[in-house]
Amino acid sequence: MKSKPLILAAVVIATLASGCKQSNPAEENPATRDTNSSAVTQQLQNAGQTVTNVWRNVKDAATNAWENTKEATTNAWVDLKDSLQATKDYTYDQKDSYVASASVDLDMLDRKIKDLSDKVATASDSVKGGAQTKLQELRGKRADLSQKFDSVKNSTEADWNDSKTAFQNSYDDVKNSLKQAWQWLDDSLSS
Repeated sequence: MKSKPLILAAVVIATLASGCKQSNPAEENPATRDTNSSAVTQQLQNAGQTVTNVWRNVKDAATNAWENTKEATTNAWVDLKDSLQATKDYTYDQKDSYVASASVDLDMLDRKIKDLSDKVATASDSVKGGAQTKLQELRGKRADLSQKFDSVKNSTEADWNDSKTAFQNSYDDVKNSLKQAWQWLDDSLSS
């Protein structure tokens, strides 16, 4: 995105340079030189204004996209927090409902991990290295969470509370790690 204004500036400069006539100062008369100088000055001012306008447009577009991404991420975290918060009060008799609710939450968590992975794929090489490490850790924690979820699905009344608590703790760990990874990526991309 940063290269577009540079490319545009190069094109403008090249256009101006190709439009300028090479001349021999001995052959020019002062009136022609003043007219050419004014025309070139005006062209340079116009080109500068064009580059400035393009830069402002690119900056505004990037700022708007960034704000939209931050707002969407914040809203999704609120949804995720609200949905699993209620699962703490489930009894063994409500196991099927708990499993269904947790499954929906895990799907949402997986989408957020995929979104993060997609965002990392478009980042610069310097950001990708650190982000890939964070993604690997996150995927490892997500695999552990899957095992805890299987334990919840297969739990008996005797181990229900322990399984549910272990799942909830693992879920919270993955969710917090994901938030931290997003924050790290946001900070890395904005600097």
